Amino acid sequence: IRSRVGLTVAVHGAELTLSLPRPDSFYLSGLSHPALGFGVDPALRINVFDELKLGESYAGVFQVQGFHNESRAFLFQDSWRNVRVKEDVAEVMLQKLRDKTEFTVLATLKQERLNSGVLLSIHYAEHRYLELESSGQRNEIRLHYRTRDQRQHTEGFPYSLADDRWHKLSVAVSVSHVVLHVDCNRIYERVIENPSMDIPSDTTIWLGQRNQAHGYFKGIMQDVQLVVMPQGYISQCPDLNLTCPTCNDFHGLVQKIMELQDVLAKTSSKVLWHKTMGASIVYSGFLFLSSFHLH
Repeated sequence: IRSRVGLTVAVHGAELTLSLPRPDSFYLSGLSHPALGFGVDPALRINVFDELKLGESYAGVFQVQGFHNESRAFLFQDSWRNVRVKEDVAEVMLQKLRDKTEFTVLATLKQERLNSGVLLSIHYAEHRYLELESSGQRNEIRLHYRTRDQRQHTEGFPYSLADDRWHKLSVAVSVSHVVLHVDCNRIYERVIENPSMDIPSDTTIWLGQRNQAHGYFKGIMQDVQLVVMPQGYISQCPDLNLTCPTCNDFHGLVQKIMELQDVLAKTSSKVLWHKTMGASIVYSGFLFLSSFHLH
């Protein structure tokens, strides 16, 4: 599949061809599995499974076959789990997120039908600074977060993940936008209120549940990560790095094209002037020789 298209600018017969991304190249990625962490600085990535050392001491969680064999996958089954990151480890994780305005939550999952559960929750008391939830009963993905003015806010995205099938999920948050990808397809993009990651100490991080009593996710999860950048989805789907130009990119491109058109026009004018002068000199020489011959 060709992922780029050509743009040709012609001035006085001279042509300039530029290569631009195809608009539909953004949507051509499927469920093929790239190397995890592609294009992402490891210092910006938090692998939640690795930080938890999941599988060593958590009841109700069992290592199973995942979507691929390049990383571990775990079945979250029982409703008496207590999968919470230890305080000292949580603080190290939170240091990477604290006061950041751009981040991405990634997960590969296979959720049981009709299950409503929390994939990841970062909260202090009742304040949810970042929580990602999938409701199989309402067919909705929910993002809970705190706003800059310290209000609790929830963005709901109508979509059914709880269908007992594998899905790649990416929720990318920036200063003013949230972008949701499922299976490498951009499903939603919205303007949102500015998130606050002014996370206090003693904030807890939970995986597969909101707390000890609520929000139990049931199914399999793999590659649960936090990436401290808004384009963290390229870690899951490298082809999405071939995006359409942004407005700034486009305006910059237009400016370059105008400059090149001006250069080509001036060059063409000079070439035309030299041709005209050359023809004039030849014609003058011909007249001179003719007049000399007549004399």
